[in-house]
Amino acid sequence: MPLRQQPFSARPRSPLRRALLWAMRVVALLAAGYVLAVAVLGVVPRPREAPPLPACCLLAPGERAAGAAQGPEPATEPGAGQDRNRGMQEGDAPDGPPVTIYVISNGVHADIVLPARVEGETGLAELLGLERAADAAAYSAGQPRLTARTHLAVGWGAREFYLATPTWDEVRPGVALRALALAPAALHMDVMAGPPLADADTRVLRLARQGYRGLVTFVAASLLRDAAGRPMPIPAPANDGDGGGQGPGYGPDSLFYEATGRFSPVRTCNTWAADALAAAGARAPVWTPLPHFVLYHLPVAR
Repeated sequence: MPLRQQPFSARPRSPLRRALLWAMRVVALLAAGYVLAVAVLGVVPRPREAPPLPACCLLAPGERAAGAAQGPEPATEPGAGQDRNRGMQEGDAPDGPPVTIYVISNGVHADIVLPARVEGETGLAELLGLERAADAAAYSAGQPRLTARTHLAVGWGAREFYLATPTWDEVRPGVALRALALAPAALHMDVMAGPPLADADTRVLRLARQGYRGLVTFVAASLLRDAAGRPMPIPAPANDGDGGGQGPGYGPDSLFYEATGRFSPVRTCNTWAADALAAAGARAPVWTPLPHFVLYHLPVAR
């Protein structure tokens, strides 16, 4: 009489099969935990407090042009520079009218739009040397003109993905997967002719001067710098016909700079945007990798 065949489920599992099953369970638990964290931490606002401004990046209004031309002063040099920055941290600098900024989203990525110039303040245009790009020599080297350009849209993200993906139609799976594996970062800057149009994916904020300084300082601190303390533009490809330049960009008014940090599922472009808003004293989620929760905490433009 033939032996009854043992049911498949009762057969002993090989060590490899057991390891694969445990790995699948761990991955499923991590994925569920990630989704839960996104849902919970994205709607919870982080405590709002005015963060101290580091004395690394802001210049006094009277010396902005000199600072842009010569780079930052050495940290070891005593004197007025350190006292000047300390005074700005303590709020001794005279305040002015609020500064209007914008937060925009394309459904995947959030950018922050700042005025190119703010009266009485050092802005990103000066910190990046864009004010000096109005002359023909600088423009021919690849820097955009700020003439008739009033706003700068800034975002942070994975360096390779940024450079290789001008539009979402050009997304390549290999580049996208590499971006999730602690990819080096870049800061992207778009020079805009005006503020963004109001729509469902745009938020408008009016920042006090202290909040604006905190935002500019946060963005400036996200830039990698060379030995002289200057931001490091990403060189244009050698075959672009101009022998280099300020950066490949997506057009004549688009720039990339080397940035601090690395992109990952925990630290995304939208996490950076939320941190930047928190540095400005605005409402921001505790943590989020998605632009939806960045906009969720901000008032809808009316």
